[in-house]
Amino acid sequence: MGILATFSLIAGIWLVLHLRDLASLFSDDTSNDIVRGPGKRRASRARVWLVLLVFNAGWIASLLIWIFVIEGYANAVTDAAG
Repeated sequence: MGILATFSLIAGIWLVLHLRDLASLFSDDTSNDIVRGPGKRRASRARVWLVLLVFNAGWIASLLIWIFVIEGYANAVTDAAG
């Protein structure tokens, strides 16, 4: 669970650092509301989708694992005496 949370955290930080690329991914190209400013080259659309997928998969998987542990489904698997 810690590894998944770490992946999600790293992907979230990357998304925050590349907000322009994330915004341009979901904006329509007909409006000129979002204009690229000066700075480094933008990330590819495939990379933004990949990081967005890793971010969402990380927190969803962590949440599912946490739910299974809270509900007690993992007790039979982790029972060392059994």
